[in-house]
Amino acid sequence: MNERWKQKGRPVSLDTRFDFEDYDTLRLFLDDLADVSEKLDHHANISFGRTHVSVIIYSSSEELDDKDIALAEGIDESFQRVTAKS
Repeated sequence: MNERWKQKGRPVSLDTRFDFEDYDTLRLFLDDLADVSEKLDHHANISFGRTHVSVIIYSSSEELDDKDIALAEGIDESFQRVTAKS
């Protein structure tokens, strides 16, 4: 998992922000992120503006579990895929 993710307290969560140079790349990222979430059957809270996406992954248990880590890693990979194309 990328060091950009910050773990927060109660409820336990991971959060980060991704910045983009243009809205088209941001949109591609959101689409890819949705595919990753569906594949893992785990979904994050997402908010976005013109050039950024904020992501919060809330754990369903008392601490981070494998599903939370897998989603964060999948989102990182999605960001790498999308930004490598632009």
